[in-house]
Amino acid sequence: MLAGLYAALSLVLAIQAGKWSDRLGPVRPMLLGSVLSCGGLVIAWAFPSIQALYASAAVMGAGFIFFNVAVQSLVALMSRPHDRARDFSILSQGYSVSALIAPLSAGFAIQYLGTAGSFLLFAFAAIAPAFILLGMRQLHPLKPEPAGTQRSSVVELLRDRPLRSSFVTSGLVVTGWDLYTFYLPVYAHGIGLDAAVIGTILAVFGAAAFTVRWFMPPLVRRWGEAGLLARAMLVAAIFYLAFPFAESVYVLGALSIALGLTLGLGQPLSMMITYARAPAARAGEANGLRLMVNHITHFAVPILSGGLGTAFGVGPVFWLNSACLALAARVLKRY
Repeated sequence: MLAGLYAALSLVLAIQAGKWSDRLGPVRPMLLGSVLSCGGLVIAWAFPSIQALYASAAVMGAGFIFFNVAVQSLVALMSRPHDRARDFSILSQGYSVSALIAPLSAGFAIQYLGTAGSFLLFAFAAIAPAFILLGMRQLHPLKPEPAGTQRSSVVELLRDRPLRSSFVTSGLVVTGWDLYTFYLPVYAHGIGLDAAVIGTILAVFGAAAFTVRWFMPPLVRRWGEAGLLARAMLVAAIFYLAFPFAESVYVLGALSIALGLTLGLGQPLSMMITYARAPAARAGEANGLRLMVNHITHFAVPILSGGLGTAFGVGPVFWLNSACLALAARVLKRY
């Protein structure tokens, strides 16, 4: 439920965040996202209760969507078409740095500072982008060129079949990442691993995602965005089949590396495919719609996988996710 609540406000606000980014430029939504993320963490630090965690998750989810829709729009605005693969690769390396540092530091922070101290530590990290952005005045005027007075509805974006397929595949791809980050700690705790070891395994996943994103531009030139993403998701689906049989730290580490090398391509390639297929003046809105679809899975996958795991054990959870990734590869090959 906590993981689902993190996605709830993101789901509701995703399209609006994209529209604001298109109309106001990306900097102001990024500032709002930084403040909300910090505020959500402060709530969890100040009020140590399960009710406060529910509120914290929802507020942080809203902060996430405003910041991430806008930062992706910012990269698109600053990119030339032939440099877009490189620039989105650089952005995605930032995400993978956080996937490397955050779980590792969280694991040790929880162990040595306690949960309350960990929330406060990350609150300072969440507000730092706001101060950086306030000092970068040259970014503030950036916004897309207006498309004219006529604005089409979201339905018009959904009627575009290639664009719609990018939303569907992005939602399926994000299930792979979500299940790993949500369910691996639950599974690893169940086989007796402590927080620091679990954080290290998650960090290995982040390190692999960071590494593969360095090589994304030449891979895109060889197979194209959709072709590369289809191959990566098919390989990830195969590795997921082995997860329920892994009970060794070293095997879990090896599987984490393999999944990081494949799932690590999902986020930047999904962004690139959406921006390539979206109308130029509505790229932020289209990306917001993509993230809305992603957050439907953010909301549903933890709840469904938690119930499925409780009823039938871990095997069906991982195998269902493998099927979702294989389906994503199939949809990508059709469009």
